[in-house]
Amino acid sequence: SLWVLRSCHGTFLTADSVSKCFSCTKLPSFWQANGSNLSLACTSDTPPRRHHYLQCWKLQTHEYVQSMRSRFLNFSLGKATLFEALGWIHSFPAYPFHAWSCEDNNGSSMVSSPSLRTLSFLMAEAAREEGLPDWVQLVALFHELGETVKKLDPNDTGKMADSIYDWTISTRSRVVGCAIPNCATFSEFRHLNTDVLDARYSTDTGVYEANCGLDNVLLLWSGPEYMYHLLRHNQTALPLEALAMVRYYLLGDWHEHHEHTSITNEYDEDMLPWVSDFDRLRRKTRLECLDCVDLSDEQCAYLWDSHYSRMAAKYDCDRLFAW
Repeated sequence: SLWVLRSCHGTFLTADSVSKCFSCTKLPSFWQANGSNLSLACTSDTPPRRHHYLQCWKLQTHEYVQSMRSRFLNFSLGKATLFEALGWIHSFPAYPFHAWSCEDNNGSSMVSSPSLRTLSFLMAEAAREEGLPDWVQLVALFHELGETVKKLDPNDTGKMADSIYDWTISTRSRVVGCAIPNCATFSEFRHLNTDVLDARYSTDTGVYEANCGLDNVLLLWSGPEYMYHLLRHNQTALPLEALAMVRYYLLGDWHEHHEHTSITNEYDEDMLPWVSDFDRLRRKTRLECLDCVDLSDEQCAYLWDSHYSRMAAKYDCDRLFAW
């Protein structure tokens, strides 16, 4: 179970894993209870995050992924530019699982989450400051736009996201259709997934040919997975490395833990450094953006007009896309 330790002043006890020091903050921190030794350990985990992964393990089977691909990969939700979509994600929080909101003595919220749009622009700016290629900057700006499906499909995806499970959120992915690595995120929930009882998916290769390459396997259905297929469907001029970053940065089993060697190939190994570095950049930006001020419409428009619009035109990403 997870606990919150609140002081008489209304602040929350937390522990810094780097400095090993205790402090009190306005943001709640959670503590993992261990009944066997009666201890508490500060954790970055939250109840909403655990619930999300529990539902993910329960719902995301090989059959589920195939059904979602059949439904969404005809791209019939509507047409919009990527810049329009950036405006839509202004209403989505950058950190959907964080316990941001806490009330003061008057019942008013003291903390608010920056928007997903702000996080996207700041990540693009971080890539720009590091001198990374312009197409990396563009991918950093666009990679979270899969969440817009909640706007385009409010009666199904939107309602499900509000009540049961939001597949559009960017969380750790995994390959479906083969044996699940022990290092998979929240692996303690694997017993909820019916695929583990199916002999077809019990081996390292599962339903796939040996060393077929990650391009030929199914991943969990997610917002970034949708964006990868959207960028391909709309025939952008982005390089293959850019598409690989969008699809595989959440596949930590592969680029962090070096799993799935039985199905990857030399092309995947060529893509791995790009994917791994993109994930590093994203993690870095997410840490730095925790207490940042939300960017205004005017600030985002200025960044787009002065810099990113030219990149979008260069890589044929400045027109109406089918969603």
